[in-house]
Amino acid sequence: VHEHFALNADGTSPFANYVQHAESKRQAYRRKEIDFFETTSAQASGETLLTTLEAELARRAVHFQRKSYAEITKAVDPVVIKHYHKLISTCIKHIRASHLTLDMLLERAGTLHDKQRAKLYARVVWMITQGYSQKLEETRRIDFDSMIADAVRLVGTGQYQSPYSLILVDEFQDISEPRANLIKALKQQKAFSKVFAVGDDWQSIYRFAGSDITIFTQFEANFGASWQGRLEQTYRCNQLIAETAATFVQRNPEQITKSVRSTRPAIPRSIRVIPIDDERGRPEFAQACHRLLERLDIALGSIAEQWRSEPDAKLKVLVLWRYNLLDPFGGIPPSFANTEVSGQSFHRAKGLEADYTVLLDVSEGDYGVPSRIEDDELLNLVIPQPETFAYAEERRLFYVALTRASRGVYLITNSRQPSRYIRELCEIAGDEVRYETIEGAALRQCPVCLVGQMVEKRNKNGTVFHGCNQFPGCRHSEGVPAQSTAHLHRRA
Repeated sequence: VHEHFALNADGTSPFANYVQHAESKRQAYRRKEIDFFETTSAQASGETLLTTLEAELARRAVHFQRKSYAEITKAVDPVVIKHYHKLISTCIKHIRASHLTLDMLLERAGTLHDKQRAKLYARVVWMITQGYSQKLEETRRIDFDSMIADAVRLVGTGQYQSPYSLILVDEFQDISEPRANLIKALKQQKAFSKVFAVGDDWQSIYRFAGSDITIFTQFEANFGASWQGRLEQTYRCNQLIAETAATFVQRNPEQITKSVRSTRPAIPRSIRVIPIDDERGRPEFAQACHRLLERLDIALGSIAEQWRSEPDAKLKVLVLWRYNLLDPFGGIPPSFANTEVSGQSFHRAKGLEADYTVLLDVSEGDYGVPSRIEDDELLNLVIPQPETFAYAEERRLFYVALTRASRGVYLITNSRQPSRYIRELCEIAGDEVRYETIEGAALRQCPVCLVGQMVEKRNKNGTVFHGCNQFPGCRHSEGVPAQSTAHLHRRA
């Protein structure tokens, strides 16, 4: 068995509980007397990974065969390829807009965690940017960023005279540096002109499209002295969801502090967590989603007289996922008697609302929540002021998904790898977060780790006890009262 661990040279890992997880795997292999070897991220950074892998395979008489480029790209997950497409596209935008040089990119690469990877990527993306710019010139074309840059130049040189005294900008949290430069140029050209910007930094989720949240959070540094008004009333979520989500997103101290009040009173336990698993340990999120939707439709039908204002009225249910590969409907949502179901990715859900939302795969992992592949440090090569808070944009994206519901939100998670964000919601809302099965039966939450469930177990002596199902990550256990134990033994 070959295990590749995300470990640094000193044995640490950037991921929570990862070191313990790696050690538990090693111990399991040793107990079962399984022949295994490991490689690490540190070896990849130091360019010794392939030589180590080849040597370990040779010791076991396994031929080491390098894959061709075509074989590698065919084996790579399409989501990863799409990630790098977006990453390169964003870097090209910033390199051209900020007039970055290769030396500047390499200097920034030297400050990142994986310096070798960053330097290799910097050289590659620089060559791609140069080729792209040359192609635009040869074909006498311009792209959208070129249009904005030309507009900035025309305003700055006075070839265009602005007639505007008031510049209105909506969705200001998504602004990019080139667009901000255009606004600055217009403001500076005409005396006493003003900028009126509306936005919500908590919903800044388009970093990969080139947006720079610091332009919003540092407004006065960019546009001068200002007055700030706060819109702190929401008409969408009930107070429990609104308050919990607000506290969650503000755990990043760089977000602007706000106190959100809802016109809808709090609905007790309107945040529900549904851990799922199957016999092979690979949750079927699509199947779980359909079962939950059926249950919800039946339950709402039984109390229709409480909410149905017209004979054909239905409550809206919005199913959300981090990546489109999780779409449980294949593009065609199911029909129900009492609910109108639709589905979107987290990003596309911005601006939408529903009575209930179902969030799929709120679990740890590369494609989970938070997504590990999206928060790529390579983006810091081109971002003027990189965010230092871990998974800052992923936190804002989860906030957006969490706040689409007015009546209630269901978080379906991998029972063995629940998202760290679920733990945070439990820390914030306490007992107002309800753990339940897909059928709606209450689950007993682990009081220590908050994301596990207490399940019946037996030790080597056959004694029954209750232990957290997140073991060995969480070792909390409780004895079973004598009467209950006797009953359990009789039942067994």
